[in-house]
Amino acid sequence: MRARLITVLLALAVAVQHVAAIQCYQCYSTLSPFRCEDDFGLTDNSNLIVGNCQMCSKTTTVLNDEQILVERMCMYVPYADNGCDKRRSNGNSVIACYCSRNLCNSAPRRTAAALLLISVGYAAMYLLY
Repeated sequence: MRARLITVLLALAVAVQHVAAIQCYQCYSTLSPFRCEDDFGLTDNSNLIVGNCQMCSKTTTVLNDEQILVERMCMYVPYADNGCDKRRSNGNSVIACYCSRNLCNSAPRRTAAALLLISVGYAAMYLLY
C-alpha cells in the first residue's frame, strides 16, 4: 500500500513538473541582429523556440543612448517574480522582464498599453462630464 502511494505521488510530481514547463524564445541581438531586435516579427521564429523552461526573460540594454541589445532567454530555474525592472548601470539603461507563460518573451504587448490608454481616456471623460 505504501509503495503504491509513493508511486502515485512520484508520478503526480513528474506530471506537475511537465505541465509547468513552458516554451520561450531564445536569441541574442548581437548574434542575430535582424532576428532578435526589440520588435522582432513572430512570423518565422519557430527555430528560436526552446522548451522545458520554468521562466522566460527578455533583457533590453541601451548602450550610450543609441545601440540597443536584446537578449531573450529560457530559464531552467525560476529567477524572479513576473514583471519588469528598469535600472541604470555604467550609463546604460537596462530593462529586464521575467514571465512564466508560453512564449511570453516575444515583442512588447501593445494591446495592453492601448487598452490602458483607452480606459484612462474613458475614465477622464466620465469624470469631466
